[in-house]
Amino acid sequence: MGIGQTAIRYASRAASQGDVKGLFAVLRWTFRLRMLFVLALSLIVFVLAPTIAGTIWHDNSLTPLLRLGLLIGIFTTLAHVPVVYSQSIRRFRMNSIIQVAQALISFAGIVLVAFFALWHVQLVVIVGVIATAIGALAFIAVTPKAAFFKSGRSGRRSHFKLRGALTPPAIKSAEPSAFDSSSIGSFARFNFIDQMVSVATISAPLWIIGIFLIKSQVGIYTVAGYVAIPISLLSTAVNTAFWPRVGAATTFKENADLLRRAMVLMVVTVTGALFYAAFAPLLVPFVFGAAYGSGILMAQLLCVAWCVNLFTVPFGLIGYNFGVVRVSWLINAGTLIIIIAIMVWLLPLIGLVGAALAALTGTVFCATCNGIFVWNKMRRFAGHDTAPD
Repeated sequence: MGIGQTAIRYASRAASQGDVKGLFAVLRWTFRLRMLFVLALSLIVFVLAPTIAGTIWHDNSLTPLLRLGLLIGIFTTLAHVPVVYSQSIRRFRMNSIIQVAQALISFAGIVLVAFFALWHVQLVVIVGVIATAIGALAFIAVTPKAAFFKSGRSGRRSHFKLRGALTPPAIKSAEPSAFDSSSIGSFARFNFIDQMVSVATISAPLWIIGIFLIKSQVGIYTVAGYVAIPISLLSTAVNTAFWPRVGAATTFKENADLLRRAMVLMVVTVTGALFYAAFAPLLVPFVFGAAYGSGILMAQLLCVAWCVNLFTVPFGLIGYNFGVVRVSWLINAGTLIIIIAIMVWLLPLIGLVGAALAALTGTVFCATCNGIFVWNKMRRFAGHDTAPD
């Protein structure tokens, strides 16, 4: 919902300046804000679950599964502050260890389900809930309690006030830089809108397919998306490592050097990803079954779309140091409109491939707009190596 990116940006900046109080103030604000939002949204989805299951997915039996799945979102939110803390101080090893352990716990649960032949969607979801809960508890256990609660002078917890929970902390490291005039509150608001539109953009193809096509087509498109997961994980990894460094960069030279090094790395990484995009989808019929063979071309197109996304991660994040947060939601809104328009146009003509083409076109449009924005901003500030006021 954009809160995470905001928190990592300003927490890493506070950490780089040795502002420990500011670091924990950002983390506490993030924890309160995310918990309020996730609980409110979970309540809304819990109430709307029957409508979503029947209207979008044409299967009322999904209602209890949708409601059960909300627990994954709640536990993920509990684990979010420890993730932000680890990223902000660049303690990626502990972060990775716990996430790998969580994945192994989930895998072990699936292995048990397979061993005892207890295949049922509800059991698979329950395994996901348990694994997420264990991961959240592990994250919390290795995170300073000051990241969650602030103790008063008397040693007792401060009283909770809704207005105070929503108000961004006033810390020196959150002051606007010479390149970006956004305060932490302004950045959070724009980023919240941006991420909500971004989520809609990413989900649009699958939801539209669910509305207009039969359930088997949803399955084929979903499998094609699974093939692209390794590239999407690469994109997430680059984002995880790069974002705190971007947050700590406050001069033009730091931003330019960071972008230059990252783009060299991306050329090598994307070359390997394109090789994967060409050949890995050919294994779909062997891994998932012959019924999914028609998803090969879709999987290739979705993999290429993620390659474009991967290549553009560095300058997309650098753009936040130059105020892209104020226009990013407009770029994503334009991307969403393009995806919907292309799908409405091509789905009746060429079927599911139209959805993959829509996703690829939308990704290229978004990357192009972000690239133009960063290029223009960096040309404007070239030669002005300015530090924050």
